[in-house]
Amino acid sequence: NYLHVVSTMGIDLLGLNRFGSNRGSTHKSLLFSSSTGGSRGGINEEDESLNNAFRIPEEVSTYHDLLSRPTESSVSLRVKALTSKGDAKGAEELLENFKESILSDPDSKELIRLRTYLPIFKLYCESKNVSAALSVFRQMQSTPGVILDPENYVLLLATIAENGFLRNDSPPIEGAIDIGYKHSCGPELFDEIATEMSNEALEITSASARRLYNSLAIGFENKDDSTGHDSLISTLKEVHPLAPMPLTMQPAQRNELVASRVILDRSTGICPVTNAHQRLILLEPEQRKQLHDELLELSREQYANYTRDESKNSGERAAQELRKFADWLDTREGEPYTAIVDGANVAYYMQTFDKGKFNLHQIKFMVDTLESLGEKPLVIIPFKYGSNEFYSSKKELQRLDLIERQIFKEL
Repeated sequence: NYLHVVSTMGIDLLGLNRFGSNRGSTHKSLLFSSSTGGSRGGINEEDESLNNAFRIPEEVSTYHDLLSRPTESSVSLRVKALTSKGDAKGAEELLENFKESILSDPDSKELIRLRTYLPIFKLYCESKNVSAALSVFRQMQSTPGVILDPENYVLLLATIAENGFLRNDSPPIEGAIDIGYKHSCGPELFDEIATEMSNEALEITSASARRLYNSLAIGFENKDDSTGHDSLISTLKEVHPLAPMPLTMQPAQRNELVASRVILDRSTGICPVTNAHQRLILLEPEQRKQLHDELLELSREQYANYTRDESKNSGERAAQELRKFADWLDTREGEPYTAIVDGANVAYYMQTFDKGKFNLHQIKFMVDTLESLGEKPLVIIPFKYGSNEFYSSKKELQRLDLIERQIFKEL
């Protein structure tokens, strides 16, 4: 029957890469191409298993879209399947057709999310198709259901940098002006995208910083021998993906490309390398009150959802506890805390191996590092981890040794 045919074919064979194309028209010819099981010539079992990992959800979503209206979830699966085969263009056309179907239906409540766009965007970046990557990124920015992460901006900037489009002597990126950018290449394009990024995020991870650093080193390679008065000079060298970001405190030369870690003067906020004045973000009294009140409301909602208690005042206990914590911060003596450490996340970081545990040594390392940078950290730890023995996230009984107990006391 038709279900059997779909379950033994890929989307491409069915001609379903586009909405409404060849629906059911290939039924007869497909019957002669049906798989009979086992490995096919030239494909070993490992390759077959890998193909099936993408094919099964792809075919389920295809069958769903044959019988009913496509959804964001089904289209997302089909997009992943197409991009896994290297067909970014086909995946983009599929998504655009779905987007048009949503806009043409006033009753549709479907929202396209980041997860649906991301495989297409990543594939364009990996294949060095900078123009297409920039175009898809612009679409992501203008789509209401897409919430961009800082890593998405870093991936775009890294792709542009690696391919040399941030250099002064770079050719323009095709179509950049047409999709709304004021600049199509060079440092000005970096400034434009970085400014957009600053409105979405305040920080990036160390891994993202290294990625961007190495991308600039690749894109500006051999740029240290420029002799022109206005030529950009680069002395950047690639670093190992696990190495720390280079720390620089020496003032940069004129027109030197700067991409490094610095320690800012707390009193001035001036960068010692570029002499640039960093902006100080302060909350007005009304904004602080709004943040306080919204956190209390969020604590009520989260507690009620966690306990599955639908009674009217189910979340009030959580709000009271959070309010007590806020009052303690306001009334305690001593210097104010400048950093908060999420103890459970730090303790369990990279502890998924067989002997992994709630690692207090990792919390101590984080606290010592922050203190060496002049911070005053506050460590937040769930109540159960305050005992000498407790059940870890693996549901195994863990007992603290003498050294771990001492670390806990010092915290």
